[in-house]
Formats: sequence, structure tokens, C-alpha cells
Amino acid sequence: MDHKKPLYFIIPMLVLLSLTIISCKGKSEVTLASDSIVVEDAFKKSNGELCKIKTRVEISYPEDYKDKGNTEQLQRLFCKSLLHCPDTVSDIKSALNYYAKSLITQNSPLQVNQDNAEAEEDYDNIDVDNFEITVKITNVYNDNDVLSFCCEKVVKKNDKETSDTHRYVNLDLLLMKKITHNDLFFGNSEGQINQMLKSKLIESQNVKDEDELYMCGYYNLSNLVITDNFYFSENGITWCYEPGVLAVPAVGETSLMLPFEELMRFKCEESALNRI
Repeated sequence: MDHKKPLYFIIPMLVLLSLTIISCKGKSEVTLASDSIVVEDAFKKSNGELCKIKTRVEISYPEDYKDKGNTEQLQRLFCKSLLHCPDTVSDIKSALNYYAKSLITQNSPLQVNQDNAEAEEDYDNIDVDNFEITVKITNVYNDNDVLSFCCEKVVKKNDKETSDTHRYVNLDLLLMKKITHNDLFFGNSEGQINQMLKSKLIESQNVKDEDELYMCGYYNLSNLVITDNFYFSENGITWCYEPGVLAVPAVGETSLMLPFEELMRFKCEESALNRI
């Protein structure tokens, strides 16, 4: 007797199996949601007049991951790493409120004076009537058990933009921790990666050497080193340097991407690069 199953029976089973695999894979992915808050206050300037200060925070945050326990753990990590909350603050709403209010506190003349007495004169400008801080936290990478977030901070005085900076934070979903560059590469590889970044900068500016970079405004190449201000993308890791760090402020922000294939030889044992 032939016990072989008919083809019309096997094909539906294969389709069902593939759908099951896809479904199981989807359960391990991070679902993101968004929220926002606006907080307003005012402080008295040295001439007795009031300056209005406003913070607007918009975030993309992990809403669901695997199960309730993993979701709560990931959200606590997000609140601590992106919103700079203490461990006692874990839910998103409370963390968002805490972060927005902390921006107000950090930028009040009293706090600036406590941190640096010489800075008060620069901050307490009697010509500034409106001070606004807008922070947007967006997800830029969600794959290979890694989440990368961009935190863009825009400062305006009297409705005129005075600064626009980007900071990046990467979260490891397997280890449930913030990823630093030390978590990716073995110890004595930093010098070689720094040289790769310098070569990438020379290439991007279409110049021949460091002397020509200097002519382009890159006066501080000693700061061109790997830092924790990086993010993952489909093709590699991008390091970002705020205006004034490498070059004159007019040059703006500098971003340099190194492909994964060029970085693999430097990865350490527990590096997230092992999953790429």
C-alpha cells in the first residue's frame, strides 16, 4: 500500500507551517506607539520682566514586546535611557511628564546659576521674551533585537532657532541594556576604527588629506573618535558629531557611516553585531 500523502494535502500544510513561523516571528518584534506633552512656565529676568518658557516633547516608544513582563522591562529601560528617569518611574505617561518638567528646571536661570555662575549672564538675556525647547524622540532602527532612537532637540529664543542637535540611543533587547560602543568592539580596536572614520570624512568631503579638511573648517579632528552617539541602520553604523565638535559651527552636524562588513572584524564576543 502506498502511504504517500497526496500533493493537494501537503501544499496546504506547508502554507500553514510558513504562516505559523511568520506569526511566531512577529511576536518577538517591538510594536511602537506615540505620545506627547507640552509644559509651560515662566521665570523673572534680571530686569523684572517675565520670560515665558515652554517644552514640547513628542516620543515614539515601545508599546508591546513579546509579553507583559518583557514589555514592562523594555519600557523601564526606555524611560531610564531616553527620558532620564529614576528607576522609580516606569510608566510612559509619568516618565514623559517627568522629562518635560526636568527640561524646564534644567534651563531655568536658577539652575543654570547653580551649575555655572558665569553662565547666568548669557542665559538671562533681557531681550528674550520667549524660550522654547522641542524634543522629538523617534525610532530609526528596529531589527536584529536592537532598537535605535534619535533624540532631536531644537531650541528657540523669540521664535528664532538657536540650536538643533541630535543624540542617539541604542537598546539591546536580548540583554535589556543600553548599548555603548564598548559593548560592540574589543578594547584595542578603537584606534583603527577612528582612522576609518577619518578616511570616511576625507572621502565625504572629496579632499586629499587632513590639511584640506582643515581648510574646509574641520579644525578639531582630535575629537573624531568613536563615541556613544551612533545608530544602527540597514547597512551599517553611523556616528554623529554635533556642530562645533569637529568643525566650525557653520559646517553643521557631521554624520559618518561605516558599513557592517568593515566593522565585523572588530566585534567583541557579546556584540550585537553578531546578529547582523
